[in-house]
Amino acid sequence: MIWKTKTFSAAEAISRTGFIVSTTSYVLFWLIDLAQPGFVSRYFSVHAFLLSAIVFGVWWSAVVRDYTQRPWLESAVALALGLILAVITWGASDGIEGYRLFLTLMAVFTPTIIYVLIKD
Repeated sequence: MIWKTKTFSAAEAISRTGFIVSTTSYVLFWLIDLAQPGFVSRYFSVHAFLLSAIVFGVWWSAVVRDYTQRPWLESAVALALGLILAVITWGASDGIEGYRLFLTLMAVFTPTIIYVLIKD
């Protein structure tokens, strides 16, 4: 309905903003530290942002009132995570050539399998 507006919840807005900011900061600082080792980690641990993202994410999931399912977005995220994990696994498995392809295939399909299991 046009005249029905969403109710404003301060706790939901703060927790959502904290989760998005801390997750974005973690990814950006981690990528900067990956490009230039020691640039960020010399001064503080980037994992503090990961901890705050977990705390804000749990808080946000506790106070959210209206959850909208977006199956196409969830499937796209699972596929993207699978591809990222495959690239990381392929690069990290230099020493174990015999299992490299098997581990990479497992890494590709693991997020999709977990998504299907959680969804049911």
